Amino acid sequence: MNPLVSILIPTHNRPEYFELALASALMQTYPNIEIVVGDNSTNNLTEQIVAKHRSHPRGSVIRYYHHSGNIGPIANQQQLLNLANGEYINYLNDDDLFHPRKIEIMMRHILSHTNVVLVTSQRRVIDSKGKRIFVPPIGTFKVLRPVDTVIDGGVLTRDMLQDRTNYIGEPTTALFRRRDLTEPFGVLAGKQVLFAVDMASWFSLMTRGHAIYLVQPLSYLRFHPEQLSQSKYAQKIAEMDYKVFERFAKLRGFA
Repeated sequence: MNPLVSILIPTHNRPEYFELALASALMQTYPNIEIVVGDNSTNNLTEQIVAKHRSHPRGSVIRYYHHSGNIGPIANQQQLLNLANGEYINYLNDDDLFHPRKIEIMMRHILSHTNVVLVTSQRRVIDSKGKRIFVPPIGTFKVLRPVDTVIDGGVLTRDMLQDRTNYIGEPTTALFRRRDLTEPFGVLAGKQVLFAVDMASWFSLMTRGHAIYLVQPLSYLRFHPEQLSQSKYAQKIAEMDYKVFERFAKLRGFA
C-alpha cells in the first residue's frame, strides 16, 4: 500500500492564491494523500473555498482548521505538523503550486533509498499572475546537479552553511519523512529560527540522512510583494537566524 502523504497548507488572508494552491494539491496523481489546512485568516473566505472544493472527487481528504485568532506563520506550520497523520510530509505555501505529479515522483524516489530522508527538485518562479519569471529575483535557483542525484546530507549542509543559501528550497519544494524531523518545524538544536524556518528543519533532517535532488521542476514558487520575505525587516531577522546556524555549525563540526 502507498504510504500516506500529508500536504500541509498554512494560509492567511490569501483566498485567491489559496484556491489555486488547494486545486494543485487535489490534482496530485499520488493516490494516498491528506490535505490539512491551517487558516489564520481574519475572515471566512478561505473556509468558503474549502467548502466549495469538498465536492471535488477527492474533497474528502481535506481537513480544515480555522484558528480563533492569528497564531502566526511559525505556530501555524508547527501545529499543522502535529495534526498530520502522514508518514511523509510536504508543505504547500498558500501562494505556491505543485506540479500534478510532484508527490508521485518524489515518493517513488524516497521509497527506493533507505538512507534518504528528503527529496527536493528544481522549481519554477512565477509572478502574481502565474506567469513564469525567467530571471528569478533571488539567487537560489541554480541547478545543483545535471542529473537526479543522491546528495550526502553532510555535504549539502556544509554547502548551505558556507554559502548562506537554501539550496533545498522553500517548504513547498521538499518532501520529507516525518519521523526523521525530531524537533518542531523551524527549531534547530533547541533554538527557534524566526525567518529561515525551512532551512532550520532541512539542516536538522540532513543530520539523519541524505537528500535526493531531482532536475525536473516539480513546484512553482510565486514571487510577489505581499510575501513575508519581501518585508523590510526580513534581512534583519535573517541575520539573527544565521547566529543560530553558526552555533549549529560549530556543534556539528562544520565551522
